[in-house]
Amino acid sequence: RRWRSSTRYAPTCDLRDTRASLLTPRQPGELRLARMSIQATPRTVARAQGGRDQFLDMLRAWSILRVVAVHIMGLAPVTILWWPAPSFVLPGMPMLFFVSGALALRSLDPTGRRPASTRGFLSDRLRRILLPYWAYFAVVASITIVVDVLRDGDLTQVNYTRMALGPVPLINPITSPSGFLGMVHLWFLVVIIWLTLLAPALVRWHRRTPRLLLLVSVALLVAVPLLARSGHVIYPEIGALALFQFFYVLGFSYTDNGIVSGLPSHRARIRIAGWRALLVGVAFTGVAWVLWRWEHPISIQDSALVQAALGISAIGFMVWLREPLVALAGRIRPQLAWLTRRTLTIYLWGWPCTALAKMAVDKVGLTGWTSMGVFVSLTVLGLVAAVRVFGPIEDIAARRKTVDRDREAPPGRAHIPSKSRVLVSER
Repeated sequence: RRWRSSTRYAPTCDLRDTRASLLTPRQPGELRLARMSIQATPRTVARAQGGRDQFLDMLRAWSILRVVAVHIMGLAPVTILWWPAPSFVLPGMPMLFFVSGALALRSLDPTGRRPASTRGFLSDRLRRILLPYWAYFAVVASITIVVDVLRDGDLTQVNYTRMALGPVPLINPITSPSGFLGMVHLWFLVVIIWLTLLAPALVRWHRRTPRLLLLVSVALLVAVPLLARSGHVIYPEIGALALFQFFYVLGFSYTDNGIVSGLPSHRARIRIAGWRALLVGVAFTGVAWVLWRWEHPISIQDSALVQAALGISAIGFMVWLREPLVALAGRIRPQLAWLTRRTLTIYLWGWPCTALAKMAVDKVGLTGWTSMGVFVSLTVLGLVAAVRVFGPIEDIAARRKTVDRDREAPPGRAHIPSKSRVLVSER
């Protein structure tokens, strides 16, 4: 029984490599199961570390790095790469919500081995989101209040009613007109909190009638932008929720293995699924081009329909590249793990660091490529400092140790997650 429970993440094991070192002493009174050599299969490669899907980790890493890069290019004192053209390339926000939906179903799936309770899921996810956000909001709100006290004027006047609603961001947080730059990017937290609250109901709906849920999701995705285009007043929170709920629900299909044909061990079927995904990517790139010709948005943020089509296209291309992405994840595992643990901190502090760097460059009066170099340097240094100071809050929110004590797996062998190690107490 112990052997079976300890190898539930390892379908095939080489007993010759583990026969002599099955049990190794950990500390007095305890023994632990040593690492076992695993014959890599697509499923074990994708989830080789702690039961994590490294493909989803790669999507999340790409998304957050792209967000920072787009913010830098958008505020750069020198136009680079034909801005705003880069905003249309492989959009990151749809991927972030796709990853969130996939992980939500994995946690709440009632048909799973150990589904999380609704209360446990909500408390865990909201704690992970709100603790880093509260630290950020406290800093920004404090600065805004100090500026309001020291300076008179409409631009610095604090809206204390809206600020009081800020700690629980169910609507877009607002402090003052001058503090807009510190709050404009927090729409993401509003949408992800609403989807987190709705996740238990969405998962139950998905398990009963998945096609109906997907149909309703597509209807909302299309109807709300069309209503806004026809002149109806749509609140920003509603528009963003209607757009990104589709990608959240689409993530359910990934967890159900509908997007990659069940992740079978037979590589030919994976290649077929990859080519299917490539066709989807190419097709929706064409759809996005038609929608762009119809709406002529300056950037991707100006059209929800274009962003939706390009988001589907980007996910299709990423699924097509799934095998090389997972292989790359194995080579950069420490960096990927660090980036995954600091995703929310980077998002929260990346935009204000970029905006402050732009203000500093404009204040000094630098121009040309000199201003560009100073701007990028200040942005990177500010973000590194913010992550260094506020990043450990994410570890506290996730109730994990700051330093990962798990040893690295030998080259060419998958890593056995800490969950699968069995502790046997000596009597």
